[in-house]
Amino acid sequence: MTNALVQLNDVRCTRGSFDLHIPQWSVQPGQVVGLVGPNGVGKTTLLRLLAGIDPIQSGSISVLGLNPASDFVAVRSRCAFMSDEQALFGMRISKLLQFMSGYYPSWDDAHVGELLERFELDPKANSNELSRGQSTRLRLLLAMAFRPDVLLLDEPGSGLDLTGRRELLKSVVEIAGSGNRSVIISSHQLGDVERICDRLMVLNDGKVLREGTAEELIQDGQTLEDAMFTWGAA
Repeated sequence: MTNALVQLNDVRCTRGSFDLHIPQWSVQPGQVVGLVGPNGVGKTTLLRLLAGIDPIQSGSISVLGLNPASDFVAVRSRCAFMSDEQALFGMRISKLLQFMSGYYPSWDDAHVGELLERFELDPKANSNELSRGQSTRLRLLLAMAFRPDVLLLDEPGSGLDLTGRRELLKSVVEIAGSGNRSVIISSHQLGDVERICDRLMVLNDGKVLREGTAEELIQDGQTLEDAMFTWGAA
């Protein structure tokens, strides 16, 4: 479809002996897409390609109608990437938010206030004194603060307790529920993925093993974990 927020055609990315190949893939507005598969199969690599962090060797990637590598600033002003490994500037949260707001024309202070409350973050706290879970919640807040059209989440629940994951899922559903924005999430929390994702891409050894709606891929009576065992992608 022409209104796809993300479009990939015959994309290859080679890192040493590892080769990621995505023949064709698109993400439409309003979709929540789950990337699943074992460790080291290309999920993080794919998200980094979409965010413009890493280059491809061949093929084409369009994010919001732009090349994320050559149009990095324009894409990242509307596309957020969150990984639990991202570094945080060591300063008071309120000062960090003020600093980051200058980079995003669509930064929404009212939304930031809601997220601070939702994620139970004290703006007076120093970012380098936070627990792992609090740091994860702060990274999520920074990714959502400017209401991106495309939100890329790499293992966002790894540092969160059950309450934190519940608030994350609630935020993701609200983002996609607007109808014109999309979320792509890589996670080993298969129950969370199954609960919120409209579509799935199953990767194994750098190749697309399955792709489609959750209803198409998961049989009645199965869980996503059951299906992945069946596909050999557990």
